[in-house]
Amino acid sequence: MSSPSQHPSGSAPGHADRDRVLFMSSNGAGMGHLTRLLAYAAHLPDSIEPYVLSLSQAVPVVAEFGYRYEYLPSHGALGMTSALWQPLFQERLIEIVDRVAPKVVVFDGTHPYRGIDAAREAFSDARWVWSRRGMWKPGRNADQLAKSAWFDEVIEPGDLAAEADHGASASAPAYRVGPVTLTGPEEMVSRAEARAALGLPVEGRMGLVSLGAGNINDTAGELGAAAAALRDQGCAVAVTEVAIAEQASGGGVYAVRAYPLARYFRAFDLVVTAAGYNSFHEVLRLGVPAIFVPNTETSLDDQVARASYADQQGWARTVTSATEPDFAEAVRLMLAHGADMVAGAVAADPGNGAADAATRIVSLVAGGDGR
Repeated sequence: MSSPSQHPSGSAPGHADRDRVLFMSSNGAGMGHLTRLLAYAAHLPDSIEPYVLSLSQAVPVVAEFGYRYEYLPSHGALGMTSALWQPLFQERLIEIVDRVAPKVVVFDGTHPYRGIDAAREAFSDARWVWSRRGMWKPGRNADQLAKSAWFDEVIEPGDLAAEADHGASASAPAYRVGPVTLTGPEEMVSRAEARAALGLPVEGRMGLVSLGAGNINDTAGELGAAAAALRDQGCAVAVTEVAIAEQASGGGVYAVRAYPLARYFRAFDLVVTAAGYNSFHEVLRLGVPAIFVPNTETSLDDQVARASYADQQGWARTVTSATEPDFAEAVRLMLAHGADMVAGAVAADPGNGAADAATRIVSLVAGGDGR
């Protein structure tokens, strides 16, 4: 494969004898959309070349996987209204599909943008796939399901908490696969290797706090309260935001930055995280004791339902806030019994659906029918 680079214009170089799949991710709040597409791409045969188009500013991570990519700024990144941005998106998408000439286009997002329909009409020989995560908040986004008609196939990445999914997409037609993660157990490194790679102490218990921005020293905030509870139990604290770690006035706080971080999860005795699709499935699939603090402010993703299900199954603990008194008890419980608890989730895991999704995509490349 050619060396990874960004090609915003001109013809897309590559191997003339390889079919291409264009993976397009929306601009979500985190890395979920892009990560799912990378998981699909990882399972494609060498005869197919992945090409990534993303509205996420995090798209340069794609180069680390050897894939070529392009960045298409969202209306928010450009400071534009959606109405003004949409024609620009449509024009750029049509130009990219024309230049890249993919056999299949895979869009991952919960809100297909207007303009995808026009591009599909302009390039009807290509197969179009909607990768649509479930677990929508009840009563939300139902109008988007009509856009399934824009696509030849809808693939739904599974959810370990699917029994708790009461959103509009739960009963909508789709090709359903197992939960999708980029990292599997076989790709994890040992505890010693993980700690060395992340610059963490060789000895001692370590907790990872991944709750977004905040002040590590402010115990009235989520981040500070979580760090304090871990320290009280003799755990050093790692955080995923470098700027947060630099605010710390004392020792025992470490900044970690790696993608995918899940590869190094054996470095940690406990992870405190929100319950987005990626983080939820990574910690449970990889057998990491976890406390979920679901984000209740998401517009669509029902993190409360997902996290509550894991708690009810006894796989993890879920708390409404790290500032509540029950959080300290959850830390004690998970440090003592978390490994046994999360083993239940590992046993219930049907396996990574990324390979199944990739097989479906390959069949479309070969000219197979979608639905």
